[in-house]
Amino acid sequence: MNRLLLFLSFLFLVQAYQAQETTAPPRKVFRSLETALLQPDSVFVLDLSKKKLTDFPQEIFQFKNLEELRLDKNKITIIPDQILSLKNLKKLSMQHNQVVVIPNSLMGLSNLETLDLADNFIERIPEEIDRLKNLRLLILWDNPINYYPNSLGLLENLEILDLLNNQMNIDTQTRLRNVLPKARIIMSAPCRCEDGEN
Repeated sequence: MNRLLLFLSFLFLVQAYQAQETTAPPRKVFRSLETALLQPDSVFVLDLSKKKLTDFPQEIFQFKNLEELRLDKNKITIIPDQILSLKNLKKLSMQHNQVVVIPNSLMGLSNLETLDLADNFIERIPEEIDRLKNLRLLILWDNPINYYPNSLGLLENLEILDLLNNQMNIDTQTRLRNVLPKARIIMSAPCRCEDGEN
């Protein structure tokens, strides 16, 4: 029952967050690389979810105006350092992949507002996470994270941090609440476990 309430609460918060976004006219969503490559300068939103991708497509780096990239439900293991070339990226969603590491190059995306890496194999949040000064929504549920840096507290614009189903003991949960007093942190009940933080 508690998980259901947490999930419903999270959905409500995300919908409220999306409602706050600007009411600009919707942009065309490109759903194939082939179509997008015909007009690369017009690609602002690219959705390559459920494409059975095992690698991050290199063609994506041709879309210099890209603001939203969705690669959910693939089998991608590595986010390449070239991600830094997508300077206009505001939203990156890679739920349900096999990503192990959040690369430091990702921290150079100064316009990023939403980072969704839920249901991957990530073990650490990088110390440099505080470089994402415009980050408002950080979704990392269902990851075996064992390191949460205090630098999370420097994300002054962070509104929601979703860590549901990530094993954490009460000490780690308390520390995160102290580090991010203004953010809404979504967590499961604490475990009687060692988090492995160092």
